[in-house]
Amino acid sequence: MKRFDMIVMFASLWLLASMVLDVLTPQELTVCAIGAALAPATAISALLYWLEVPRIDFAVCFSVLWMVTGMVLELISPVPLSPLMIVVTIVPMVVVGAVINFQCWRRSFAPAATNVEQAN
Repeated sequence: MKRFDMIVMFASLWLLASMVLDVLTPQELTVCAIGAALAPATAISALLYWLEVPRIDFAVCFSVLWMVTGMVLELISPVPLSPLMIVVTIVPMVVVGAVINFQCWRRSFAPAATNVEQAN
């Protein structure tokens, strides 16, 4: 049942992302072209999710795939994309990087575990 749920979830996310990007991009770039550009990233994300990759690794991979998809959209677009698309492409990487750095910073203040030998 998990496999079916995962397929429905990622198919819905793929369709939603295609429709949102269709609104943000020029009219010359059709939803079919956007869907084709998003399909590999969605399939790889679904595979990583199914393989139960750790959250941080999944987030990093997803943000890189999202950036690569943005580059592909720029390459296949007959007209230049809006500056808003640049922001939409880069924001996931910035957020993931900020979260990772915040976690490392927070762990640096955590007390270190010490080896305490208990006398019997």
